[in-house]
Amino acid sequence: MYYRILPILSLCLAACTLLDRSSPPQIVEVTTDRGTSVGRGREVNITLFTEDADNDELDYRWIASGGVFTSSKNDTLIDLFQDSVKVVWKAPAEVGFYDLTVEVSDGVTGEVSTQIVQIAVTQGSPIAVLEPDRVVAFRDDLSVTIDGTGSNDPDDDELKYFWRQILGPAVQLQSATGPTPFFDPPAPADYVFELSVSDEVLTGVGDTSAVDNVVIRVSDR
Repeated sequence: MYYRILPILSLCLAACTLLDRSSPPQIVEVTTDRGTSVGRGREVNITLFTEDADNDELDYRWIASGGVFTSSKNDTLIDLFQDSVKVVWKAPAEVGFYDLTVEVSDGVTGEVSTQIVQIAVTQGSPIAVLEPDRVVAFRDDLSVTIDGTGSNDPDDDELKYFWRQILGPAVQLQSATGPTPFFDPPAPADYVFELSVSDEVLTGVGDTSAVDNVVIRVSDR
């Protein structure tokens, strides 16, 4: 009778030992919606995928060598043992390489899983692009729109538009803070305008493009 009990007791102890073991959390993947580079002052959405074999509640600590984490979202359960967490990081105004570190722990094993994502903060100068020169026929109720919508910024920064008339009878540009101002020519003539754009993403910080110009000939023929 004793010989039958001892193996069963040994199996129970082994099973209990296995059940008492805790596994540390693992970082499966870290992804961003902008790859590994971003323009100054822009936001990056970061998603962290983790798994924990014991299904413990996990703690997350985010550390950045520059910029700030502006928001985070609650865990999203993917399956029984895997979660995802989303955070938003806002890039600083200075170009360079920045390390974003996440530390994950379960409060049980005492072990911390760590992963570092490096993001380059870049600055590309904006480009002012105007429509080709063109000719329009004069009439008393003529209104001419100038097209600067081709202007762009390699960092996808929001642009500010600066228009100036450099030749022709003086006119008042309407909607001159946007990419498509318009004017009412008083007489046939050559009207020449120049455009520059700025990508001032933060107060006092930004680049201004070289100027582009367009000749709009208002003809009486």
